Amino acid sequence: MRADNARLRIALLTPFFRPVVGGSESNAERLARYLQEHGFAVRVITKRIGRELPAVETCDGLRVERIGPYGERSAAGKWRIIPAALAWLVRQRATYDVVCCVDYRGIGVAAIAARPVTGRPVVLQAQTAGVLQGGSLASRVGKAVPRAFYRRADAFACISRDIERETLSCGISRGRVHHLPNAIDMRHFAPSAADERRAVRRQHGLADDAVVCLFVGRLSREKGVMELLEAWRSVSGAVLIVAGPDMEHHPWDVGPAARAYARAHGLEPSVRFPGPIADVAPLIGAADIVVQPSHFEALGLSAIEALACGVPVVATATGGLLDFVVEGHNGLLCPPHDPAALARAIRRLVDDPSLRRRLAERARASVREDYDEQAVFSRFAALLGAAAGRRQ
Repeated sequence: MRADNARLRIALLTPFFRPVVGGSESNAERLARYLQEHGFAVRVITKRIGRELPAVETCDGLRVERIGPYGERSAAGKWRIIPAALAWLVRQRATYDVVCCVDYRGIGVAAIAARPVTGRPVVLQAQTAGVLQGGSLASRVGKAVPRAFYRRADAFACISRDIERETLSCGISRGRVHHLPNAIDMRHFAPSAADERRAVRRQHGLADDAVVCLFVGRLSREKGVMELLEAWRSVSGAVLIVAGPDMEHHPWDVGPAARAYARAHGLEPSVRFPGPIADVAPLIGAADIVVQPSHFEALGLSAIEALACGVPVVATATGGLLDFVVEGHNGLLCPPHDPAALARAIRRLVDDPSLRRRLAERARASVREDYDEQAVFSRFAALLGAAAGRRQ
């Protein structure tokens, strides 16, 4: 692949990038690095965040260019970048062969608007459902974008079967629709050895025999953090770790509210808030259960990481989580927005170690084939190469 793609140049557009942390940003960076390592020339184009960040820098060998107005991560920011992205694509059209948009809300509009001038193919990847359809999960501005406008893209990479069905239902031909989920490094996310598990538990002050439930994600309203804490009031005999960053300056931030709720209801002895964790794999490997109680979820990368580590999952039956969390096989499902049902599912696993073991035994195999980034990114690379080939 390296020799064939040595001259193929990719402009990878994504609304936000490092140091912003999230599933979309992580996927964009890992995809960019995979492409670069396999012979593509990659430039990441993203929105300016803070003035302390340079306009152009090399992040561990990856070129990142920040454009548009300054501003922290927000839904509106994905649309404010459109004029700058459009200008960049037109001005730099001689320097790239294919445009790849990871989370195409806003920035995808710029890519398609520039296409008549640049002649460069555009591959779109939605990171949430409802974007193409203009459904309830799309932003207000997104609803105003005509469906026919997005249809001009050369290909659509769908991170879940739900988004794949949505894309097909909007009249996009089967040949332009590809199931390419956000993927993980299966070498890094793997079951922990017993001594590694004990060492991580000691590091976090957890007893070897404690039943540890783990939530990993932004402390954001839609992640179901408040429902999890309400459910935890009826769980005993276990420890809950809520690991992830607050969503500072965001209207959905529930970090302060979650900590206040734990204090007000006497949950502090069994609930811990360690904040963001740079590498969550060791902590996942030290847990007994991972909980993902999202209101909606395009995919649910944390749940995939947990299953890859051999840890069973309690998740809400929504969106992309239904692609891989199978009731009674590798985890338990419950309705979103339902703390009582969530509590029942958690208690069932906390109280039944044999059930936990059975689910854990099947966990890794249930995601190995479809979510290994080496396989998924290889197919993504082939799609980009094919898009460039059709233009030529």
